[in-house]
This record gives sequence, C-alpha cells and structure tokens, in this order.
Amino acid sequence: MITGQAKDDRELFEFTIELSGTSGYKLTIRYSGDGDHNLVGGGMWPSIEKAKEVAQATAAKLLHGAVVSWNEETE
Repeated sequence: MITGQAKDDRELFEFTIELSGTSGYKLTIRYSGDGDHNLVGGGMWPSIEKAKEVAQATAAKLLHGAVVSWNEETE
C-alpha cells in the first residue's frame, strides 16, 4: 500500500494506492476541510506510477498547485 497527502490552506487530500487483484491499482481519495469530508474512488490504474500521476493532477487542480507527499508502506 502507498499513501500520500496534499493540502492547501483549506483542505487536505489523503491518497491510498492498493493492488486490486489482477486488475491493477485502486486509487482512493479521502478529503476533508472547508466544512466537508468524504471518501471517493479515484479509479483503477494499470501501474502505481499512473495512479500517482492521477493523484498529483487531482491535487494540483483542486488544491491550487499542491504537491503530493508519498509514503510507501510494506504490508
């Protein structure tokens, strides 16, 4: 499992990338702040790198140029 965080002055996004069987890598996005919180799916991706790219693009767009800080965890 790989986790990451990105934030701006109002919101925090927490990303999780997990292997999902043989179909690829599942990206999950948990956000909180600005009076709201939720857990949403970020899609299935063929590689960890592609899932990270999508997470970074999401953070940059929705959090005003924020950069994701990644933490790779071993299971």
